[in-house]
Amino acid sequence: MSLDSAMTFLLKNDSLQCQVIDHESVSCNGTIYKLEEKKLNYHDEQFWIYLSIYSGLVIIAGLMSGLTMGLLSLDMMTLRILKESGTKTEKKYASRIIPLVSRHHLLLVTLLLANAGCVEAMPIFLDRISDPIIAICVSVSAVLIFGEVIPQAICTRFGLAIGATLSPLVYFLMGLLFIISWPLSKLLDCILGKDHETFYRRGQLKALVDLHGNGEEIQGVDPLSVDEVLIIKGALDMKYKTAVDAMLPQKKIFMLDVNAKMDHKTMTEILEKGHSRIPVYDGNESNIIGLLMTKTLIKLDPDDCIPVRTLVDSSVHARDVIFIKPDLPLFDLLNLFQTGKGHLAIIKGIKKDVIESSVQQTDDDTSPLLRSEVIDAALDTEDQILGIITLEDVLEELLQEEIEDEKDVVLEMQRRLNLSKSRLPRQSSRQPTSTSGESNILLDTTINNQPSSSDTTLLVP
Repeated sequence: MSLDSAMTFLLKNDSLQCQVIDHESVSCNGTIYKLEEKKLNYHDEQFWIYLSIYSGLVIIAGLMSGLTMGLLSLDMMTLRILKESGTKTEKKYASRIIPLVSRHHLLLVTLLLANAGCVEAMPIFLDRISDPIIAICVSVSAVLIFGEVIPQAICTRFGLAIGATLSPLVYFLMGLLFIISWPLSKLLDCILGKDHETFYRRGQLKALVDLHGNGEEIQGVDPLSVDEVLIIKGALDMKYKTAVDAMLPQKKIFMLDVNAKMDHKTMTEILEKGHSRIPVYDGNESNIIGLLMTKTLIKLDPDDCIPVRTLVDSSVHARDVIFIKPDLPLFDLLNLFQTGKGHLAIIKGIKKDVIESSVQQTDDDTSPLLRSEVIDAALDTEDQILGIITLEDVLEELLQEEIEDEKDVVLEMQRRLNLSKSRLPRQSSRQPTSTSGESNILLDTTINNQPSSSDTTLLVP
């Protein structure tokens, strides 16, 4: 008798009493037994349905795993850089992804929930079409290879393009799982914080620039040149540099007395110094009243002995003086020079030796009040000239290299000429076979290679 045609079938054997409930269940002494479910084979229609569902779950789980790795590995700073300065395609992709990545925890929880749901549902469908051992082997292999390794490898390499293309799917999942994912994401925001952007400190930026400068050409992207690296690092360092760090000390400044005259001696001295601007002082060197423009002195006749005071009072030959504090940042000084007021500034302040000498006048037994009064008296003294700084000095700090003018080149050539002359007698003594004519030829050749007197004009515009 079949199970379908019998409503009740009793089997009595001592204490055993069984009753058929339906075509799949039997109750024996109160215990319900179900018939073992028959495995599906490829001849059954449901086999292909279950296999298709399982394959779809593997693909969806792989997409969720890949998107988790690809999208969450994209930093907001990187996306903003691509949106502002990337190619047309990168700008489009970054614009699509930024709204997703900005909701960091909501995106994370949504992708993980979708991935976990697919992975947990896989055994349900695989169990109907295969044996347990085969199901375990196939499930582990499929999840590992097609659900983790391959998707994450691809999305890590092409995360920007894949994330932008699949952004509608991510938005759909966010809406579908919003009831569960939103509370969890808010909890993570409260615990871990909402912002996950990366900002580089100055030291990190300098190290990053060094890495880009030392690297080789990769996929058609040129590395930074040495000059580019130096300029970028110099610009980053200039924030902490002040005028006193790049100035020419007061002891090395060439100045003219306002009571001097532009005679042959003074004009020759000006030409030998080779400066484009010359400070003029009245009385003492701390009282600078103007700047002489050297290029305007070319029309002067030394025989006229024109007083320097006359030149200072003339707007043609002189310029107003710019006084600055020693702690003025170099960037502010560069902005000052860009206004056109001048390219040379005088640094005035209190010298350190004045304060140090005032402190030395007090000993350990001196009361703090008296020590403070002594230091305040030193600070109240008149500011002195500490040095000068030019636009060239500021640019050298920015470029991290010395800017050599014509005067520096001429002095170096003269040094080499003098060095070659000093070596000639020793070479002659070591080579007795050489004639004096050969030495003269060498000397003449060295001299002829030097610039003429007309080329050594030191008037810098």
